Amino acid sequence: MFVGKRYSHFVAGCIIIFVCVINIRSSFAHHGGVSTAFGPGAPIETASPLALGKGTFLIYEKFEYVPFDHKNHAEPENIDTFTFFNTLVGYGFTDAISVYATLPVAIKEQDSLGTSSGIGDLGFIFQYGFKFGERDGIRGLYGYGPEDSYGAEYSADDLKMALQAGFTVPTGETSNRDNKGDIFDMGMQPGFDAPTFLFGFSASKMIFPHVTLTGDTSLTVFTEHNDGKPGNEIRFNAAGGYEIYEKKNGFLSRLDIIAESNILHLTKDQDEENETDDATGGTILYLSPGLRATFGKHVSIGMLVKLPTWKDLNNESEQQGAEGLEEYRAIVTCSISF
Repeated sequence: MFVGKRYSHFVAGCIIIFVCVINIRSSFAHHGGVSTAFGPGAPIETASPLALGKGTFLIYEKFEYVPFDHKNHAEPENIDTFTFFNTLVGYGFTDAISVYATLPVAIKEQDSLGTSSGIGDLGFIFQYGFKFGERDGIRGLYGYGPEDSYGAEYSADDLKMALQAGFTVPTGETSNRDNKGDIFDMGMQPGFDAPTFLFGFSASKMIFPHVTLTGDTSLTVFTEHNDGKPGNEIRFNAAGGYEIYEKKNGFLSRLDIIAESNILHLTKDQDEENETDDATGGTILYLSPGLRATFGKHVSIGMLVKLPTWKDLNNESEQQGAEGLEEYRAIVTCSISF
């Protein structure tokens, strides 16, 4: 059923309210993740509903560096730093359907115990894009068309949305050993030794000329393996992008200021005996300033610093090397389409 133009702002408001309600109970992860955010004006950590377009390939690389605060109770085995390299390859099967494969590499350093590094779990993401917009003079819900593909002009009247579903397969290293010869704890391994499943939703709208608002929410479910089960993740991200420079035929064709709010919630981990670890999980708010530079039509570089601003961790005095206890998270992304 089509909706008249006078209701477009009402529908947009309902979507944003829906996303904000989910914000009350949201989260992120045990490792560096990859969002489907690429292209001019897109956020960095917040997933974008932008489609690749039929027949378009994407190569995307994300670097993330995470130094942790040291705690006296964890001496002399404080977790020091996590470094992640995530490579994503995408393809647009249609204007509305994009498929991505992602392969992470992790380097995790722990004082006195050494370094755990290796390839993580291979992942796949399927995205379907649709919009509340106009087609043939009638406003309503439509699957993406060529006018919604990567690099197309953004219509201020359209509310763009996407549904995501994904999973990982346990291809990552899970048997790395420390300097004592013991196997590292589950959280220090590059892989998780069991599949995970992802379900997500994202939405984006140009609310004023040069200003775009994007929001996403997702649930990641971990499954049990021999060493236990990591806590499930729910996340909510909201991002505003402001275009401060544009020169369509220039080497630097566009520059955007990005401001993100990332609220994360992790449920508690379980050990191999299905006992709950009460010193895991919690809720964290990150405030994240960043920039995105676009070169020509097909190359984009993003930079973001996530700052833990507020947290409510379970038994925080017993935690170290967990989300919310970082000094910061520095993120750099690069995407190329062709």
